[in-house]
Amino acid sequence: MLTVIRKNQQVLMLVIAIMTIIAFIWLYNPTDKFHKFGSNDVVSIYGRVVQRAQIDYQVRGYQLALALGLTDFVRDLGGLGGSEETSISDFILNLFVIQHQAPEMGIRPSDAAVEGAIKSLPQLQTDGVFDPTKYATFLQEQLAPRGFTERQMEETVRDSLKVRELRSVVTSPVAVGVDQVREAARVYQAVTAQILRFDRSDFKKDANVSTEELTTFYAKNKQGLQSPEKRNFSYVTFELPAAQLKSEGKERTAALQKLADQAVATGKSIRDEVAKGLDFAKAAEKSSLHSQKATAVDRNGMQDGKDAGLPAPLVASAFRLQKSGEVSDIIQDGTSFYVLTVEGVTPVRQLELAEVAEKITEILKDEKATKACTDAAAKSIEQIRSLMTSGKSFADAAKQAGVKTTSLSGIVPSDPKNPREQQALASSTLALKEGEIGGLQPAPWGAFAPYLEKRGPLSDAQWNEHRESLSKSLLSNEQELLFLEWVRQSRAAAQIKMLGGRGGA
Repeated sequence: MLTVIRKNQQVLMLVIAIMTIIAFIWLYNPTDKFHKFGSNDVVSIYGRVVQRAQIDYQVRGYQLALALGLTDFVRDLGGLGGSEETSISDFILNLFVIQHQAPEMGIRPSDAAVEGAIKSLPQLQTDGVFDPTKYATFLQEQLAPRGFTERQMEETVRDSLKVRELRSVVTSPVAVGVDQVREAARVYQAVTAQILRFDRSDFKKDANVSTEELTTFYAKNKQGLQSPEKRNFSYVTFELPAAQLKSEGKERTAALQKLADQAVATGKSIRDEVAKGLDFAKAAEKSSLHSQKATAVDRNGMQDGKDAGLPAPLVASAFRLQKSGEVSDIIQDGTSFYVLTVEGVTPVRQLELAEVAEKITEILKDEKATKACTDAAAKSIEQIRSLMTSGKSFADAAKQAGVKTTSLSGIVPSDPKNPREQQALASSTLALKEGEIGGLQPAPWGAFAPYLEKRGPLSDAQWNEHRESLSKSLLSNEQELLFLEWVRQSRAAAQIKMLGGRGGA
């Protein structure tokens, strides 16, 4: 860490030597990331070429930020998206932007601020106080395996402080007015509405797919029509006794530590026996454990099209191992620990047209039905609006247009007791005035448009109860949007170019 902590480095390392370490399972393999960018020069940003080694370094920094629990930092830089590869890519590119922009805006976190931030990390505290032993353990188990030192930890924390302060500066002009809060409070007001419903199924029966359309779709999307990689693996489980599952505080921590120690020791024993030529199951038996097998499991934890019921960290670890026969480090999932080995790999295979013809046909039929449904819905809504303008009531206009309607009566959009579909339909009226038809919106079964008949009043009690929380929520949303726009514009100004003819970011 910083000067004060460095003075105690020898003492900290001595503590490490006498501790039993719980290994941290890294979420990603940095050597696999950004492979699409090329073997050496990866990206140009602000006119400077960034090479693969630096990208790999930043991937490890991403992992370190997650290990430190800096989730706000990772999220603000786009690192918690749905796609693993996109999340890491966005995080790294946005981090380059932050590192360039922060000094220009006078943002330079001091050493004292960095030290204070590190000492305040929950992972490095015991009972709310900085714990040098935990810090030393983190250095040894989290940093050393990735070729990092405490300076990289400081660098990551410093970057997180830059983002926090920069975000504060960028979003400082945002304010929320009473009228905005009043509008947002509509989520607590009951609505009575009619829903114009358009079912895709009414159009799908008339959707036909030709052989030419089938083969054209296959040719264009062939690369994505592959069978997933599947793995067979065996594993052993270490679980807390039932009596200790209900324990709390220090007692629970001690029990988990003891279990982790057992898993580490047994994992080493199994690894040693496997190295001598014994198979995993027999090596487990020597440690009085019964191994379990999982066959043909894909990366999503699916087996024969169904959820295999396996813990996500276990499946992820199975796909991180580089070769069959390799034994993993311990894997933690809640209060359970695992050790596994991969025993077979079914590689990705290109699927033939005959294998996916039925699936492609359904996709194309759905596309055609969706388009026909949307086109018909748009015409019907326009007809209903025109009839209402001429003086007809909504009910008469909908009937003349031949559109089915469903009723909502006294539904509060924010009430979790309502079914999700009712909540979604009621929420679609939030921007409407009474007597107004909303725009066409997609639904799992097709499309719909809401017509608001009546919105109930907001009581003083409801206003007083929810005003503050709504105000904070709106402010947070406005700040989020402003910061994201600032990041977008800053990335555009950075002139990011993926090298090797891959265009801009």
